[in-house]
Amino acid sequence: MKEKILAVIVTLVLVNVPVAWSEITPALSIEQHGGPAYPGTVQTHGWKFTVNEDVQVVALGIFDYEDDPTYAPGLLYPHEIGMWHDGELIISTTIPAGTDTLLVDEFRYVEIEPFWLDAGETYIIGNDSLGDPLVGNTASTSISTQLFITYERTLYSPAGSGFVIPTIEQDLYYFFGPNFLVIPEPSTLAILGLGIMLIRQRRNDPKSQ
Repeated sequence: MKEKILAVIVTLVLVNVPVAWSEITPALSIEQHGGPAYPGTVQTHGWKFTVNEDVQVVALGIFDYEDDPTYAPGLLYPHEIGMWHDGELIISTTIPAGTDTLLVDEFRYVEIEPFWLDAGETYIIGNDSLGDPLVGNTASTSISTQLFITYERTLYSPAGSGFVIPTIEQDLYYFFGPNFLVIPEPSTLAILGLGIMLIRQRRNDPKSQ
């Protein structure tokens, strides 16, 4: 009986996935980058931003340089990622190694319990830098953000500090890694749509069979 109910739910959501997915968007996009950067120590890299309108976060993600011939597709190592507000960690999760995650525009995402970012508030997002390449700092690197946030500054933590709040300011986007998916307006269907997209990708990934 449970399997029949689940089948009905999945069928209903799949029918509406195009509408649901259109409501979910990355906060930041990399327009162009000059290649990967390879951190030489375990520390946290991220960025600070101010929220311009209330938005709901549904997934956290990390940059995956798919074009790097040095590595196979996917992440070599798991990475901790989180978001801070007023110096306190408010959400965190782990992006697993491999390809069993949702890939959107060179970022691999893990679904989280949805939570709200408040308009007018400033937040920091960061991930640890163990092993995998991040975005390199070159003159050609450029990013864009959605209108609901304002990018403030790229940040990092001291060498060897591990996963901690990044507070040291740096120019441009050197070792740029984390991102997140949001819903500008509340939508249960959009969240379900994200879940179905993750299921679809896992089913199509031979490594997850």
